[in-house]
Amino acid sequence: MTISMLLRRVDWVLIAAVLLLLAIGERAVKAATVNDLLGNPGFFDRRHLIYIVVGLGFAAVAMLIDPRIYRRLFWFIYGSAITLLIIVLGFSAARGSQRWIPLPFFTLQPSELGKVMMIVCLAIIIADCIRRDIRGWNMAMRAALLMLPPFALVFVQPDLGTSIVYIAITLTVLVVAGLPGRSVAVIGGATVALVVLVLAIMPSIGLPLLRPYQAERITAFLDPQGGSPAAYQAQQSKIAIGSGGLAGRGQGISQTAGSFLPEHHTDFVFAVVGENRGFVGSAIVLLLYLLVFWRVGRMIPRARNLEESLIAAGVFGLLLTQVGINIGMNLGIAPTTGIPLPFMTYGGSNTITNLTAVGLALAVGARIAREQVAAPGWQKRPRRRLVDPLEVPTDAV
Repeated sequence: MTISMLLRRVDWVLIAAVLLLLAIGERAVKAATVNDLLGNPGFFDRRHLIYIVVGLGFAAVAMLIDPRIYRRLFWFIYGSAITLLIIVLGFSAARGSQRWIPLPFFTLQPSELGKVMMIVCLAIIIADCIRRDIRGWNMAMRAALLMLPPFALVFVQPDLGTSIVYIAITLTVLVVAGLPGRSVAVIGGATVALVVLVLAIMPSIGLPLLRPYQAERITAFLDPQGGSPAAYQAQQSKIAIGSGGLAGRGQGISQTAGSFLPEHHTDFVFAVVGENRGFVGSAIVLLLYLLVFWRVGRMIPRARNLEESLIAAGVFGLLLTQVGINIGMNLGIAPTTGIPLPFMTYGGSNTITNLTAVGLALAVGARIAREQVAAPGWQKRPRRRLVDPLEVPTDAV
């Protein structure tokens, strides 16, 4: 497919929604950080703009690459993810976590890049299982074996939030691949049991698996009025959002532009939008995210092959989980976990990762259009949740 053909068939609605979210996020970061560095009010905004430009470049490259190529690069992609996650553990901790590899002009967070690598590798493995008629628990176990090494390496950094995202991506891909509802229920029950084990049973017998600050975040969520310092962030976030009213207070000296709300340009950037733009601005952000979910989700049943259908599912699960948890913790209905808000949170690794994921989805969507144009009468073919390339008529290739 030539570049001109691809550009004609690309999902411009999805691109427009993402660009609008990037613009809103950039304005929020600029408003929140104007007083963070005396004498240099535009420091964070300039860096964020650079991250956006780089991320858009990665998205463009991902869109141009035919997703079928990833099958040949499976072990390189998976091995690179594991290697980076091991390397990062050798660096000194920052804020109690070993998550970042310092580079000359950039700080790399391998766990973020691992999300996209995990989507691609899961899609390949699970598609292979379906073609070989390996389904149900056998398919789930193979997916779990693929996910567990990066999950464990991220968990010990420690990065509980990203670990949750890895699980969510895996479950989303498995559900789309046709994992029976009974199996999904069993996995859900096992997940709840694991949470109880980590949060209650292990600490009660003197073997805590979470760091003190992680346990404090959970405690603060369950008892927000208990006076825990960890509850302060969520309380200030709710105050900021509530103070925005209907149309917002505008930019300037406010709850989020001062020192009242820590991490205002990272994990709690949605609170900045809520205060500055009010209910109207927050609603626009939510509607744009719904538009993104719709455009990515509609690619899942229409993809030209198994891998691409599951790649779209993985991107859907990635974005939905991050948006749901981040906005939930901004509103005080989810514990603080450090999960960024896609396209809006300040930071290089998460911006590049989420835009690259959108590039993967755009690559899948552009190839859908190719199959539809090349196969006359495709509208009359019954749509299946997953379509194997072997089932596509020869005149459609």
